Formats: sequence, structure tokens, C-alpha cells
Amino acid sequence: MSVMTATPHVPATAAGSAPTALSRRLPSYAVVGSMCTVAYLVLFWALSAILPSMAANTVAMLTTAIANTAANRRFTFGVTGRAGAVRDHLGGLIAFLIGMGISTLSLAVIPSDSSAAVELAAVILANGLASAIRFVLLQGWVFNPRLRPAAPSAGPAAE
Repeated sequence: MSVMTATPHVPATAAGSAPTALSRRLPSYAVVGSMCTVAYLVLFWALSAILPSMAANTVAMLTTAIANTAANRRFTFGVTGRAGAVRDHLGGLIAFLIGMGISTLSLAVIPSDSSAAVELAAVILANGLASAIRFVLLQGWVFNPRLRPAAPSAGPAAE
């Protein structure tokens, strides 16, 4: 009889081989990311009409990062339940801060009198790079089944 080592809130399939897991996760990550990117761009565009571009970027990124982590937790990595949620969102926050740094830097290097189209292009490119880095962090660290804390045992199984 084999013993499963995955925690109850992480499906056993999440611990599958790297190429198989990657081929399952990447399309879901792309869909979640695309939806969050569209939401981010709409928020950034709307907020940049009333806020400085750096503030608009911060609000738009933070808003969509929370939703992105929750959606990826559930749909991309198959993690459900409350167990580990705080840890997962803290890891997502670190990935957010890295993305925030990249997008802020992209806005900082363009001239301050640039058009909204140039600012939008800069944040699109920065968001693409940040998304790639975020996936690597989520896949290899935040939702890596080998690095997740073991769930407490519920005791012996009833026979």
C-alpha cells in the first residue's frame, strides 16, 4: 500500500512530473494572467486619468495581484481550502512586489511628458516580464508541493 505525501489541500496530481505539471499549469496561468492583465490595463488607464501614473500603477497592480493570486491558487495550482492561504498570499505579495518594481522602473525610465500610449506600452512590456517571473516564483516556490508545510494528521483512518 502506498502512502500519499501531498497535503490534503494540494491534489496528488499537483506533485506530478515537471513537464506534465507545467503543460497543465501554463495554459491556466495564461488565462488567469490574461484576464488579470486586461483588468489591470483597464484600471491603470482609468486611474491614470485622475492619478499620477505611479499611483495609478500601484493601485491597479495591487488590486489585480490579490485576485491573481487567489485565482492561480485555485485554478492553476489546484490548492483549495484555508490551509496555507496566508503563506500563499504572502508569497504572492512578494511576487507582486517584484512585479511592482519592474513596472515602476519601466515608468521611471520613460520621460515624464510621455503620452499615455507610451506609458501603456511600457507597462505592457513590464507586465509581460513580471508575469514570467511570477510564474517561476509561484511554480517553484509558493505552490511547490515539496516546499509546502505538511498538514497535521487527522489520526488513524477508520477501517
